Amino acid sequence: MPPPRKSSLTAKSSRPDVVIIGGGLSGLAAAIELASRGASVVLCEQAPRLGGRCYSYVDRKTGDVVDNGQHLLIGANRYVLDYLERTGTSAHLRKRLEAGLPLNHPVKGMTSFEIPSMRQPLRLARSILHKNLLTLPDRRRLMNVASALAGFDEHSERRLAPMTVEGWLTALGQSEEARSCLWYPIAVSVMNDSPERSSALLFARALKLALMGGPSGSSILLPSVGQSELYVDGASDYLNARRALLLKNTRVRSLEIKGSEVSAVVLNDGRQLRPSWVISTVPYFSLGSIIPRKLKREKPFGGLGRIESSPIVSFHFWFDKDFMEMDFLGLIGRRIQWVFNRRRIMGGDQKAGGYVTAVISGARRYIGLPGADLRSMAIEDLRSAFPTMTGSKLLASIILKEKRATFSPTCDVESLRPSPETPIRNFFLGGDWTNTGLPATLEGAVISGYTAAARIR
Repeated sequence: MPPPRKSSLTAKSSRPDVVIIGGGLSGLAAAIELASRGASVVLCEQAPRLGGRCYSYVDRKTGDVVDNGQHLLIGANRYVLDYLERTGTSAHLRKRLEAGLPLNHPVKGMTSFEIPSMRQPLRLARSILHKNLLTLPDRRRLMNVASALAGFDEHSERRLAPMTVEGWLTALGQSEEARSCLWYPIAVSVMNDSPERSSALLFARALKLALMGGPSGSSILLPSVGQSELYVDGASDYLNARRALLLKNTRVRSLEIKGSEVSAVVLNDGRQLRPSWVISTVPYFSLGSIIPRKLKREKPFGGLGRIESSPIVSFHFWFDKDFMEMDFLGLIGRRIQWVFNRRRIMGGDQKAGGYVTAVISGARRYIGLPGADLRSMAIEDLRSAFPTMTGSKLLASIILKEKRATFSPTCDVESLRPSPETPIRNFFLGGDWTNTGLPATLEGAVISGYTAAARIR
């Protein structure tokens, strides 16, 4: 196979207004915001594709679109929705008409957590008063969480800063059963880490965002296309139409600093870009490779090595029959936490058989297991939740491991997450790991890109 063709740089494009390093969702969001204001933009991405961790591909064996993990959006993700509106792909979101999150308990069976608006705290308890998941006293104590979120203020933020999700929920009177059956499945999927490690402050902020925006804010939106088509293709078209230069297969080797500014961005093949401004959206574990040695110990770069990562394992299974009657299902008390019916979500009902995906977030215990062991474990969990799966034949499977899927949202990490500004006057930071006020979410990624772009005038 011949080496990838280098994108051409003209004398004009080698002196753009802005160079963006990293073509994930944060970098694309920053590029779109700047290009919309008329800036000349060059975006450098070392991979052969854009999107970062948001990507999809067509599996040759099955012909289906495979995502690198399944994402749900909610109506409160207003920055992501703005991004999709700008890029013309918001029509690919299907609003889920059924209310609530369907859950399956290994003993108590099927139930549902209806997502209420926290503007009326009593609705949280009322929403599942008729359900069989929790005892009546536990359901009444749900109002403690509702009241805490409804009265969330600066004092609450200071009080929660040193607390874990487990400690906060325990302090609010949530029993072990309520935590394990309701709050922890939600927390692990939002935080991508265990409740014993995760920051209560970040979790409370995420809950408030989801539950205090009224019914439209808590509505669930399901993408009907793959992640590349949803997040990347429209963004590429938008940027190309505005003459942004998208350099894939292009790694930034270093930054040349003159005085207190970036004077040149040096590419791996020796080419140089001389922008007025630079935004880096690369992960925290990659940023150090481009920062000059003399600045690596300065704030905020000096603390990057202390940020930990948290893994995700995603499963893709194809069966000879479709045994799943809903779009998605949360599994309580199993290893896998959420299952998605890709046939229904993607509108592929005309295809024979079933295609489901599953995920383990905060997967430290499982990331090192062999694929065969992970497959057997996931199939066992699926069989416990879907009795109608008995007799179905597994036709194909794909297991994807992301060892550094997100940063680990511990209480200590907030002091390490940097703002966009750096000691280099014309160099700014973006990425969901920066100080967005949220865990590592799609919403945080877009916020960070927009925020970094806003620093450039």
